[in-house]
Amino acid sequence: MGNYHRDEVYLENQELFKNIFKATLKKVLNYKKKGKVLEVGSSTGLLLSLFQEKGWEVQGVEPSEKSSTHAIKIGIPTIRTTFEKAKITGKFDVVVLNHVLEHMKNPEPVLRKVNQLLNDKGIVVVNIPNAGSLSAKIYREKWKYRLPEEHLWQFTPNSLKTLLEKTGFSILSWKAKSGIWEFDNPILELWQSLVGFKKRFFYNILTAIPTWFISQFKMGTGLSVIVKKS
Repeated sequence: MGNYHRDEVYLENQELFKNIFKATLKKVLNYKKKGKVLEVGSSTGLLLSLFQEKGWEVQGVEPSEKSSTHAIKIGIPTIRTTFEKAKITGKFDVVVLNHVLEHMKNPEPVLRKVNQLLNDKGIVVVNIPNAGSLSAKIYREKWKYRLPEEHLWQFTPNSLKTLLEKTGFSILSWKAKSGIWEFDNPILELWQSLVGFKKRFFYNILTAIPTWFISQFKMGTGLSVIVKKS
């Protein structure tokens, strides 16, 4: 509860995150064109605003005071508390957990609650850092996404699959991408990082080809899984 130390980062980099979040939106649209979507850890409401523009009914849950206030201000219904404590009514066609599961003290009851809130033909999108990625294997304890103060859990594709199946889900698809290939529009990311004089532009250029191969072999740092009820 309170404010999250990355609130300002999200608010100051809306275009960057919009390019990332559009990739999640498109994954959902491959399965569902419209309906009700719930985002667990909805931050500033940016992802839900993209759904809202497509005609979806949206609901967010976000404990950060600053982020949830911003979300409500831009018209995103947001419950300001943790998901575990949130009183949510109704069923949803889609539930999104975008880089939140690794922060949860106990992911299993969280996923069971998600299962209860999901329609029988609904889907869940889980995005997390991939502890089974090539970079995680190379850097081990120095891996930049380890973040032990924030990430209470680390998941590989296999361990996440085990947890999801245990909580009543089955895998529809999964990918593990890195670098600019995690963006909806990689070329736009290159352009925005160039005109914005961002240091990441040079990193993006240097790593574009190797991260493409890594992404093709599902060894990237960003693990994205789509599941349905078993």
